[in-house]
Parts: sequence; structure tokens; C-alpha cells
Amino acid sequence: MTRPGARRLMPRSLLALLLAGTLVAASLQAEPQICVYTNAKGGVEQTNDLNQIPARFKSTAKCFTPKQISGKMEKPAEIALKGNVREEHMGSSLGPINLRWPRKVEVLFGRTPQRAVAEAATAVSRALKHGGFSVELQRLSLPWEIVFMDEELPEKQIPAYLVSNCHPAWMTPPANIYVVGQRVVAGCGDKTRPSTSVADGQLAQVLIHEMGHAVEYQLLQGKATQERMLAEGFACWFEQYASDFAAVLSKGQVERQYMTWAKEALRQAPFGGAFSPTAHEYAKASLLFHALVNRGGISRLSDVYGRMAEERLDFYAAVKRTLGWDLAKLYAEAARF
Repeated sequence: MTRPGARRLMPRSLLALLLAGTLVAASLQAEPQICVYTNAKGGVEQTNDLNQIPARFKSTAKCFTPKQISGKMEKPAEIALKGNVREEHMGSSLGPINLRWPRKVEVLFGRTPQRAVAEAATAVSRALKHGGFSVELQRLSLPWEIVFMDEELPEKQIPAYLVSNCHPAWMTPPANIYVVGQRVVAGCGDKTRPSTSVADGQLAQVLIHEMGHAVEYQLLQGKATQERMLAEGFACWFEQYASDFAAVLSKGQVERQYMTWAKEALRQAPFGGAFSPTAHEYAKASLLFHALVNRGGISRLSDVYGRMAEERLDFYAAVKRTLGWDLAKLYAEAARF
């Protein structure tokens, strides 16, 4: 059933979310390099090996060292914004939010950044209270720092990798979120913008995804997961789950799109291969978390994270201890879902 005012995201517009956000953490620093290039359709592709880039695209590729990837990241309150800038200090169901944005990004959306952030926080709060999360998470209250930027990013304040890549948003612990308005609605290089109602839906997904990273950080009791695939898998699963509580998205809409991507990814390669940061691989990784919730509900997923935090286990060892699943069983259950 579609909520009043909700709009179904068109597939072309969803391509703007191919790299729907990221957790900037130690997992990026562990990679030897990251290379990005523009493919034949104008989309941004990413790989860890320059030799994997098709020859015709190598001239436009950019590669980044670990130092460039993990370079200096200013706090949201310190990011330089051009033009007329608004600041709001607001309460929310997830805690106080300090929000900044340049007025020029308002034309991209039907909702103001203030309203979009407030609605995303409400959706996440409802999602946390609806499932089997711990009482502590149901009462989650964090000091959020959020900044919206336009496409002219302050290169001295943000790592070169994030400036050149096409991430529409990213998060640093415990609750700092950075959003690039134009990338949310149209990715990089695509000047065609969707309607503001569709853009509002895309923004809701991006904000919920980044808040999902913050939720996982709390589940791990302040310890960021070391494996990027798992961090993005959790955030994508949470995005699908919490989007059902968002006013601008219809129930099941986001999950259906992710399931389409996941099926395509599984047709190309089963679980266990190298992880590449694409929408399809993100979606495939989210199946690991769907499998856990499908077997024992969100409370079982919370149990896994509890073991990770309290017993200092990695994700796979915690799954084994909680459900008795070895890696092969986990992959089989995820693929079956």
C-alpha cells in the first residue's frame, strides 16, 4: 500500500545511488589503493586495481593512496559553505541535531534539508522501536552534526578520494553526516534532475543509510567494523528496513530495488569473492543481514552484535556462536533469501 504523497523511484534516478554512501573508517585505510573512472554510460565505477579498468577508460581514471583516502576530514560544523548559509539547532527523536546547508541546495528538493533530516530521524527512531533492538537503542540519543554541501566541495577539508568519487554522502563516528545535494539527485556528470518528489525519496534513503552506519556503531559499542563489506551490508539492510517507516517512500519499495540488484550480483558471482563497492555488491552484502533477521528476527541480529562487542568476536565468529552457522551455511541462507 502506497503512503499518501509517496512516489516510486524511477530506475534511472536510482542510478544516482549506485554508491549510496559510506562509513569513513579504518576499513578504507586497509585497502592498498582505490581507483575510480567514468564508464561508457557516464556512471562512476570503482576498483582496487588499476589493471581491472578497461583500457579505453584508463585515461580518465584516478587512483588514490591510503594517505589520500584517509586524509583530513573536517567536522561538519567546520566545513566551508559558499553563499547564503542556514544553520538550525533542532531536537529530534534521535537526539539534538546541528544542521548546516547552503540555500542553493534547497532548489533540488521539495523538502528543506531541515524537514528531510527531521523526517529521516523520525523514520529511524520508529524502526528502532518497532523491531527487536535493545532498550538502549530504542532510546538512542546522539549529538548529530549534519552538513549539506553543493557539488563544489572544499577540497582542503575533505579527503581527495571522497571529492573525486561519486558518494552522495558519508558518515564519521559517532554521528557526523556529510551530504552532497547534487550527487543525491543526479549522481556525477548527469545534469538531468528528477522531480522534487523523487529527489525527496532519494534523499530520505541516503540519510537513513548514513544513520544506519551510526546505529551499527552503537551496536558495536563504539567499535567500527573493520570489514567494509559488512559495514555497507548492514547499512543497506537497515536502509531497506527503516525506509518502510519514511513518509516519502512506499512500503517495500526500497527492499524491492535492492533485491533486484542482489539477484544480479549473485548471478555474476557467488558469495566469497572479492568485494567491489558497487550498488549490486552492497545489495548482495545486505542479504547476510536479511538471512539473520529471517531466521530469528531483529533480536537475533542484535544478539550477534552483542557477542561481537562483548566477546570481541568478528561477525562470522559471532554468527557461528549465536546460530551455529559456519560460513558456508551463512552464505547459503543469504543466497536463498
